[in-house]
Amino acid sequence: LEQKITFDPPKYVTFKPNPEEQIKEVTIANSHNQTVIFKMKTTRPGVFKMKPVFFALQPRTQKVIKLHYSGCPPGVKPNLKDRFSVIMAVLPREVSLDMDVEKVWEDQKMQVELADSVRRKVLKIHYDGYEIPVNAPEKSEKKSKKKKGSKESIEDLPRKSLQPAFSAAANTNAHGSAPAVQPIVYIVYQGLPPRGTVE
Repeated sequence: LEQKITFDPPKYVTFKPNPEEQIKEVTIANSHNQTVIFKMKTTRPGVFKMKPVFFALQPRTQKVIKLHYSGCPPGVKPNLKDRFSVIMAVLPREVSLDMDVEKVWEDQKMQVELADSVRRKVLKIHYDGYEIPVNAPEKSEKKSKKKKGSKESIEDLPRKSLQPAFSAAANTNAHGSAPAVQPIVYIVYQGLPPRGTVE
């Protein structure tokens, strides 16, 4: 999907860090053979606005999105981590093209269907006079992400936490009852007989 959706500008938009309200535009084009739906996000909704926020692009069409910046108060340093995020997914063929895109994103059943194709595009915000930001790699928006460190080997677990588990396993059998006492047999190794006595 990332190769089928293009952005102009492709990496970042530039605003001036002054109190004046500013508007920039980004053009999103869909060269995919299926309809793609979008939703826009930002790190600071009170400072940045996007119009529209939810929309769909049919194959071989494009749309201009307006990005509004309310401005930076005098003496305040802009947040260099500001960014826009564009969440996109391929619309299943059985869904009507007349659907409400916002409701599609909010529908739990649709979220399951969209999960495999959901992607995120980050548009960094560059403030004039500051260093141009470096874009982070594109990320999948799948909800099935594994948390780092979720799998632990036995070696990674504290010895004290293992001890109760091993003790319980030793005191119960497969039927949940205490095992029968087994006799302990000792085998004593006395060594080989002297070489001269071997026939």
